[in-house]
Amino acid sequence: MTANLYDILHERGFVAQCTDEQIRHRLAKPVVAYCGFDPTADSLHVGSLVPIMGLAHAQRCGHKPIVLVGGATGLIGDPSGKTEARQMLDRERIEHNARAIADQIGRVVRFDDSDTGAVLVNNIDWIGGLTWIEVLRDIGSRVSVNRMVSMESVKQRMNAEGDGISYLEFSYMLLQAYDFAHLNRTHGCTLQIGGQDQWGNIVMGIELGRKLHDADLAGLTFPLVTRADGGKFGKSEAGNVWLDPARTPPYAFYQFWRNVADADVGRFLGYFTFLPIEEVRRLAACEGKELNASKEVLAYEATRLIHGDAEADAARDSARKAFGAEQDVTGESIPSAGIDPSALGDLRAMMVRARLASSNSEAKKLIQGGGVKVHDRKIDDIAYVVTADDVQDGYVLIRVGKKRMFRYDVT
Repeated sequence: MTANLYDILHERGFVAQCTDEQIRHRLAKPVVAYCGFDPTADSLHVGSLVPIMGLAHAQRCGHKPIVLVGGATGLIGDPSGKTEARQMLDRERIEHNARAIADQIGRVVRFDDSDTGAVLVNNIDWIGGLTWIEVLRDIGSRVSVNRMVSMESVKQRMNAEGDGISYLEFSYMLLQAYDFAHLNRTHGCTLQIGGQDQWGNIVMGIELGRKLHDADLAGLTFPLVTRADGGKFGKSEAGNVWLDPARTPPYAFYQFWRNVADADVGRFLGYFTFLPIEEVRRLAACEGKELNASKEVLAYEATRLIHGDAEADAARDSARKAFGAEQDVTGESIPSAGIDPSALGDLRAMMVRARLASSNSEAKKLIQGGGVKVHDRKIDDIAYVVTADDVQDGYVLIRVGKKRMFRYDVT
């Protein structure tokens, strides 16, 4: 035990709610802590980094993390924070997604056989074999429907327009609660962590663990991170920012962090790096050009965390070449792809292909907002067609805003 986990989380801004007034005392000795991730996609996005970092800090403070992938609960879909039902996925897709996101978490959380080595579990292993009668008798008999209905995640859906909440989704809370009780019995787990939207599910798990095993359990939640402008964290102009390099290349990942709002730098350095808190505060206090240097530190550390030193070095060097005093947009300094002259055409489609926009409608809005250039020429025609006349030195350079660009090498 090198430091108290609660102190680390609190000073870095992670703590939203806690079920245990004596949590700091509880964390003065090693505990087993778990966090669940439902494999509804084959990649996590940067919003998932908050609980992943929470597990990593727990490990660094001498606790043992359990990473739960919801092979069973993912077949249902958590209604928390959702206004409509999630898309149903088949079991094969869920299992594929579970393997993929476990690999991503393993970049930050260490899996091994040591006392603090993380353990990977999949709740399909203990939920998949339960019969309907067993669920009703062993779990349902110990859970109050009145209590479930009072949970915010359920109330939100019940009060929503449309079909409300299905019985399938309503049952999700029972299964997640059972996860906590099961992990307590089989792994000695006494702490669950997660996003603030998981509060109701965590509380239900604590109550079920007490009723089933007389267990003394606790929960701690993290704030749901939003940007300073109120926007959803992890959303860029081109959509979600993913941990999978095939979805969000390391350079684009780096640029996401490099371009955060000034007001977000301090919070994000606290959340998404392992820099000492004194260094975080020093970097956050910078202003002007010095704050730009702080953003570069944030971008480098976050990229290094997920994609490794080599990719972080390459992204930083490319960004410096592309946006330095002497701009160099050739070579590998910016994202690029080859294109046949016959494939030149609608600018909006080329922006989507380059991941500068998530859709044609998004590209249209960017053009209408005056933020799109071809080379150094501002484009205000939403129907603009890129032709051979736009090719300079063998390429077409599309710019979005001040910091995002893509080069098409005409072959």
